Amino acid sequence: MSCDVLGISILKIDLDVKLPEEWLERWIETRYVLLRSMGYTVNRISRHETTKGQNFFIEINGYLSPTLTNMLQFLLGDDHTRVKINQWRIERGIEHWNKIFDRKLFRKKAKTITCWYCGSIIPLIGDKK
Repeated sequence: MSCDVLGISILKIDLDVKLPEEWLERWIETRYVLLRSMGYTVNRISRHETTKGQNFFIEINGYLSPTLTNMLQFLLGDDHTRVKINQWRIERGIEHWNKIFDRKLFRKKAKTITCWYCGSIIPLIGDKK
């Protein structure tokens, strides 16, 4: 089932900074407040640690256009360079424009997790085994 059928959109936020847990908890709380103030309902927020910081997946109700998705990700604190590159991808009509993981993460012996949203296999970052 695709997001279009479900009426759900996933916002992907890349925070390349290590922060105290208390700060991250406040950051998550403010994402709920910001999205509610814009009329969106947040179903859940998933957080994944990276070597540089965290990646967040925010599930909201409603279908969003690629440009609106990218704008919301920017407003929620997504990496600014990623936002710019994503906008170029959108303008060029690239279907899978909203990438959050770097190619270098896909190593043969890396441990993986399964994405709760799309079922994709995602390598664990920082796993050296």
